[in-house]
Amino acid sequence: MSRAEAQRVQHYHDRLMQAVQAQDAAALRQAKQEVLQAAYGRRLPATPPLRQALRRLSLLMAALRLYRRAPW
Repeated sequence: MSRAEAQRVQHYHDRLMQAVQAQDAAALRQAKQEVLQAAYGRRLPATPPLRQALRRLSLLMAALRLYRRAPW
């Protein structure tokens, strides 16, 4: 994975964690949708390692959501 791709994944991770910590349901929903679109969509070019990292991030967020049992 290139440095730019790693920074992109880190950006998504940071946005998701900020929304979780702020308990901002709208921001969390928006950030999750952006991660899912980047991971599974065809709109933006992505290498296989980038897609894999984004998919793992989306799975992490699903697990956190179940663990925390947040209302969003």
